[in-house]
Amino acid sequence: MSSKRSQPATVMALVPAWDAEPFIERTLESLVQQTYPNFRVLISDDASTDATAEICQSFVDRDDRFSLLRQPRNLGWIDNTNALLATSHADFLLFAFHDDVLLPEYVSRCVAALDANPRAVVAHSDVITYYQDGDPEVREYTRLEGITSRVERAKWVLWQPDHWSTPNRGVFRAEAAGRIGGLKRHLGGEFSADWPWLVHMALLGESIRIREILVEKHYQKNSLSRGWNYSPRHSLGAALSCAREIYQARLSPGESLRLYATLARRCLPWIKRLAIREVRVRG
Repeated sequence: MSSKRSQPATVMALVPAWDAEPFIERTLESLVQQTYPNFRVLISDDASTDATAEICQSFVDRDDRFSLLRQPRNLGWIDNTNALLATSHADFLLFAFHDDVLLPEYVSRCVAALDANPRAVVAHSDVITYYQDGDPEVREYTRLEGITSRVERAKWVLWQPDHWSTPNRGVFRAEAAGRIGGLKRHLGGEFSADWPWLVHMALLGESIRIREILVEKHYQKNSLSRGWNYSPRHSLGAALSCAREIYQARLSPGESLRLYATLARRCLPWIKRLAIREVRVRG
């Protein structure tokens, strides 16, 4: 992956939106303020039932860097996100979730980091998270810093250490996204579909952490992960999806075996909880 080019790379922010009226204006305004020169924003409204589409259209009307897709029916998070990926056309992409606020230098800093390291596929910063009930939390995802081995990177993502999902809002190479083929549903539905996505991303290249808080996450009542079912069955469904990504990455047999072993160890607590539940039901 070469970082040499005659003009600034194109960057496109992908905004999957659904019933986001209470907050999305702040998210879109933060995208307006990005300092990166060759920047575009593509929004997909997933047949919202509130004023989300109208708010998004107002940004399209005032800023020619913005475009809006309006889905005729509700697709769900995964298909709406994949519609954005399929329509995008840029060197770099990022997911701008409708409850995130990006500081003005975020895109510029991430692109500069990726240009400086052609082996890297994603760059992200630290995040400060605001909850509706509780104190703010700073999320620093450090586990992948400096790791050049694709197997070691993927092992860490499989193990899901603290704040493992932070790179999902980073700037990533469009080429890598094309090789992964988008987000996928699994036996647990849409639950934690960013986990297998990030496992495959880790297999494709290095991850860069910018050691500054350049993103604010503001959890809302309808934030996506708040509606997930964190059951062992859903977790195991996501784990099987990770196994599929490992298979599709076409690793050597030895590399694959090491990752499958890590994934099996990660699944043990969920399997035990299911077994205990089954015993109680039958007892």
